[in-house]
Amino acid sequence: MKTRAIITAVLLTCAAARAGVCADKTGTGTAAFLKLPVDARGAALGETAAVPAAGAMALFQNPAGLAYGGAAAFAFSHSMLVEDLSYDVLGAAVPLRSAGTVALGAQYLRYGSIDSLDNTGAPAGTISPRDSAISAGYAFAATEGFYLGGSLKYISSRISGSARTAAADLGLIVEDDEVSAGVAVQNLGKGLKFGSETSPLPYNVKLGAAAHFSGNWRWAADFNFPGDGPAWLGVGAEYSFVSGPGLTLLGRAGYNTSALDTREINGLSLGFGLARGPLSLDYSFSTMGMLGSNSRLSLAYRLGGKK
Repeated sequence: MKTRAIITAVLLTCAAARAGVCADKTGTGTAAFLKLPVDARGAALGETAAVPAAGAMALFQNPAGLAYGGAAAFAFSHSMLVEDLSYDVLGAAVPLRSAGTVALGAQYLRYGSIDSLDNTGAPAGTISPRDSAISAGYAFAATEGFYLGGSLKYISSRISGSARTAAADLGLIVEDDEVSAGVAVQNLGKGLKFGSETSPLPYNVKLGAAAHFSGNWRWAADFNFPGDGPAWLGVGAEYSFVSGPGLTLLGRAGYNTSALDTREINGLSLGFGLARGPLSLDYSFSTMGMLGSNSRLSLAYRLGGKK
């Protein structure tokens, strides 16, 4: 099973690269909020999410992960970014017995109020830009340990004008007792058109693996091949403590190379999680170079199934 996981992931990645989908088109993308980590756990682990934790947030990370949870799940995440920016994500997943799992979710990024100027440079009031997306997904187990999934999303962006479009995500996960591998192709679709200008969506191919062969440790690594920038790597580690009856404490750390060109400390992340029964609470802290840092808080509830 382990060999099959590695071979499957490598073959899919090579096929994507051969088709030219990993070409560098730096600076040509829009809807950048779709690149942001959707939960505190993934952010703390260096933004690794090709093999997501079972739960509703898999809808946004790799939709194939919805199928191996085996239980209804609900999740909410709130992120405080730089200045007045805030980012909220809500997801729900419901298994259909032997017919797979369906999920719904929403993402919403607020920029706060921004002063506006007219074409002469005179004040013209304020604007309140925002980006949002509504997603619906489905995943199923093709065979034991082999999961496929996909999602459709409706994306809306408003600056002074507004634009809307649709996109899709596709995912695959091959699970083994000790190592699991995943591939996700994100944001397939036409770009957002403001006036006469169209900018492409932040297309990305994500390849990763998660290892859990050493006791309470879990290791993760992702390679990302975005359509609007150079490839980057994320790595992370998680350690679980049992601190009391029914209560688990998890410590996390990670690093990613997505913004090596910025000055000061960037790409480092730390976090923790508390889990008791079906309820879990996660927090992450990430550095953003000259922009400072950001924090995320996530809450999830699962009705049984895998953790």
